[in-house]
Amino acid sequence: MTSQRELIPMRPGDVLRYEREQQGLTLELAAARSRIKPSVLEAIESGETSRIPSVYLRGYIRNYARFLGVDTASLESEIVQAQGAEPEVRTVFTVNRKRNAGERWLKASSYLVASALIATLAWQFTHEAVRFSQGESKLNSAGPEPVESADSTRQERRTGNTHLNASIASMENLSKRGELSSDTAAEQAWAAISGEANPVAADAALHNLSITTSADTWVEITDASGNQLELDLIRAGSSREYSGQAPFDVMVGRASAVVLNMDGTAVDLGPHTRGNVARITLRSR
Repeated sequence: MTSQRELIPMRPGDVLRYEREQQGLTLELAAARSRIKPSVLEAIESGETSRIPSVYLRGYIRNYARFLGVDTASLESEIVQAQGAEPEVRTVFTVNRKRNAGERWLKASSYLVASALIATLAWQFTHEAVRFSQGESKLNSAGPEPVESADSTRQERRTGNTHLNASIASMENLSKRGELSSDTAAEQAWAAISGEANPVAADAALHNLSITTSADTWVEITDASGNQLELDLIRAGSSREYSGQAPFDVMVGRASAVVLNMDGTAVDLGPHTRGNVARITLRSR
């Protein structure tokens, strides 16, 4: 075979076909064992490789030669000269085509609609922000709340109309309400000392409560005289103290974030908590 190749130049396909036939392999069997498509092997052996891409053709020939036991080095010069299909060159840039008047009008109208929508949203957002800021300014500049009688206060508490929105209440109103509560407690203590208190409240010794919060918590506290010591949202990290007559009715909206003390003794809210809301009546000891 070698002497024949030296006398008559042979194509790689002829050499490979000759080796396949010498080994008694059919084209289909060689394709199955080499895992190369029969159509590709047939094209290589016939030399009709114009439909096989050049980037794959040389690899197919080398793999086929290795399968048949042919030294690829002896065929390298012929393999390099093997001609295959060249890849089609395509541009990666888009070609702008002329746009007709209808497309230009559609694009322009889309821009106008989008601009109008954005302008409307921006105006609405600005308007709401200005109105909200003006509303807060009016609330903060409001005067002190009128002092109402004890009877009207108790009636409002019974009807459930005394809940305030602490998140928007002004600090001035809150401080004045605290002063009123302190004055009322002082007057009742003086009345108890001077003997003018109601006989039912003869054992009306004052007790101290303190609350410390680690999260925003709604708190309601009412003492034995019906005084509303607290009805507010206490912000996280705040501490407040109260003085009044026992027993105290206490409701805490977020019990896990509250530390409650009565006369310096910690109160365990766990047994009185349901759904993180604690309700407890604190009596004197």
